[in-house]
Amino acid sequence: LLAELTGDLRLNAPVAGLDREREGYRLTLANGEQISARSVILAVPAYRAATLLRPHAPEAATGLDEIRYVSTGTVSLAFRADEIGHPLNGFGIVIPRSEKRRINAITWTSTKFDNRAPADHRLLRVFFGGSRTPEMMALDDDELLATVRRELREIMGITAEPVLHRIYRWINGNPQYDVGHLERVARIEAALPPALFLTGSPYRGIGVPDCVRQGGEAAAQAIDHLKENQGAMEAGLRV
Repeated sequence: LLAELTGDLRLNAPVAGLDREREGYRLTLANGEQISARSVILAVPAYRAATLLRPHAPEAATGLDEIRYVSTGTVSLAFRADEIGHPLNGFGIVIPRSEKRRINAITWTSTKFDNRAPADHRLLRVFFGGSRTPEMMALDDDELLATVRRELREIMGITAEPVLHRIYRWINGNPQYDVGHLERVARIEAALPPALFLTGSPYRGIGVPDCVRQGGEAAAQAIDHLKENQGAMEAGLRV
């Protein structure tokens, strides 16, 4: 992807500070390098944007702090097909809160998506954490695997030993759209300083298509701002 893109791209270059300048902003990277920009788009978690904006836009930072995040995780498990004892004739299971289970959902991955497992194996993905089962995030890997296997046994009757498993955790990775979220986002955007824009999952959609759309919209807003500012500067010079 990097090879296909143009421009000055930096990988593994976290921003440690954001300061106002006469004609834009100065970004200070974690390694001490400084970059000047006439416009900035923050595509970071809301809590990270709040930290960067607090010195310059405290009202916007306060609103960003109000966007709640939860941690989530998944466990993928592969089994021999003849040891599952379930047809997996669907996409999976979404578990309602009323069931009081330790997991939130099970995706039958090898049924839902092609080429995810050999013909004689099946792949499942178990979801946990979030606002439903936050206590699961505190378990270590062994405790988590044991809990997930117990849930699979009780829900689907799977007693076999998985041939492999993989655990993934996303700490504070999922923004929550609490009641009044869009109004909160509107207040945040209204409090932003000029030439600074926000984009990403905390705002108007958490899915990949939503984030792609929002990224394009933020880029268009930044370009429009630069064009308007350039036009105003040229008009001033003509006068």
